[in-house]
Amino acid sequence: MFKKSNKTKQFDMFNSPSGLLCDRESRQYDDSTAWHNKFYTEVTARVDESIFKPLYTEGRSDKRDGRPNASISMLVAMCILKEGSGCSDEQLYEQCRYNLLYRRALGMIGLDEQCPSIQTYYVFRRRLCQYEEEKGINLFDKCFKQITKEQVIDYKISGTTVRMDSKLISSNIGWYSRYEVIHATFLKEYSKEEALQVEDQMMREQLLQFLEEDAKRTVYKTDSGSINQRLHTLGVAIDYILTHCRQEEKHLLRRVFSEQYEKDEDTQTVTVREKKLISAKSLQNPHDEDAQYRGKNGKKTKGYSTNITETTDEEDKPNIITDVSIKGAGAADNDFLEDAIKNTAEVTGNKVTAVHADGAYQSEENRKLAADEEQGFEFIANGIQGKPPRFELNLSGDGVLEVTDKNTGEITIAQPVKDGQWKIKTTDKNGNLVWRYFTTEHIEKARTRQEIKSIPYEKRRKRNNVEATIFQYCFHTRNNKTRYRGLFKHTLQAIARCAWINMRRLFLFGLQKQLQIG
Repeated sequence: MFKKSNKTKQFDMFNSPSGLLCDRESRQYDDSTAWHNKFYTEVTARVDESIFKPLYTEGRSDKRDGRPNASISMLVAMCILKEGSGCSDEQLYEQCRYNLLYRRALGMIGLDEQCPSIQTYYVFRRRLCQYEEEKGINLFDKCFKQITKEQVIDYKISGTTVRMDSKLISSNIGWYSRYEVIHATFLKEYSKEEALQVEDQMMREQLLQFLEEDAKRTVYKTDSGSINQRLHTLGVAIDYILTHCRQEEKHLLRRVFSEQYEKDEDTQTVTVREKKLISAKSLQNPHDEDAQYRGKNGKKTKGYSTNITETTDEEDKPNIITDVSIKGAGAADNDFLEDAIKNTAEVTGNKVTAVHADGAYQSEENRKLAADEEQGFEFIANGIQGKPPRFELNLSGDGVLEVTDKNTGEITIAQPVKDGQWKIKTTDKNGNLVWRYFTTEHIEKARTRQEIKSIPYEKRRKRNNVEATIFQYCFHTRNNKTRYRGLFKHTLQAIARCAWINMRRLFLFGLQKQLQIG
């Protein structure tokens, strides 16, 4: 049964730690600017528990409702404390039960108040996951935005200027080879009992052999040619399983088969798909269905991409994170921009007029969005994706294209070929004369590069500070690898961590203001 917790508690001098401590410790414990009291006022006390009402049964007079829920504000605050300190669940509960500062941060002002049990904490997180899976609604994210909105109002933060950056984060999964991915999925979806019921003796023995196999040892001992043959044999076995079970069964095995194999419907022949044709969004590990692959700057990631947006419009105000978005690692940075701006405007209540980002956020769609009369904004990017070109292009109003070779400094007037296309004669890297063609797309990118160069340095450097936020976000990870699996659990972790970062910024901002007054 859903029931709001009481946030206006009666003070008891006999059970309050401040009444039992010496004067100095008592003053520090009751100091409103101390981190534990700041956490309570900025996080715990701001939680709107009614957001989580759908997780609990409606109140009725009969006993089927069960007893009232534990304090939801405490459970939310505990999730944020856990990611803020980077501790395990057991360490968190030890601190919440016996650390006076943690207890005060959660709103337990008396020594006789009981902390919610660890089972209640797990049930709360499990219900969040189940509700998101069934309804597609992230209640924890709604709560984060509600808390942030109140903070923005109280600290009078406009949020008209924002900056954003993304971070690739690895899931808590092992690095599997192609054969190991398929074999591990086979083991997860198929059992020995099912194999023993197969009527075809040859196929039954083949399936049992695969079930008893150690895929890692097989890959280590086998050459590439033999592995390819074994991949094909395993694919044939999986195809047999899928054709002899109901369509709604073994969805993960069906997914890995469609990603790794091709089947000719006429001849019913199974072939191994070429490696270069396999998408980066394909299954990376059966224990985390949402994780995706991406290589960036020589580093390989199997996991997710986190995009963080924060305010940066006023020097005398704290910068607050307004939006946290998680997608598979294969998602491009420019895919986050539109939603991040929309979500920030909903939190701050003000239209975003300027966005600071790096070149990865540049795209034709985002430039059109920035130029829109109603939703438009100043798009301040530090660059544009791709290697800087050899030629600078300048198209005059009368359609004359002037091409400057940055290697030689030579300026050439391009010859028009047809509408939207020009060419010049130049030399390749071997010194041979060749024709070089330019399209309107090349000219548009050249114009964008020139516009970026013209942006004052003071404006461009504003984006750099968001990297400090990215550093804090992954501070407690090990080599940028979390302890979680699954898109939603990574989203919970990112939101909780960013809620902690916001609290710390407001805490430090309060100390700074106090020093200025003093």
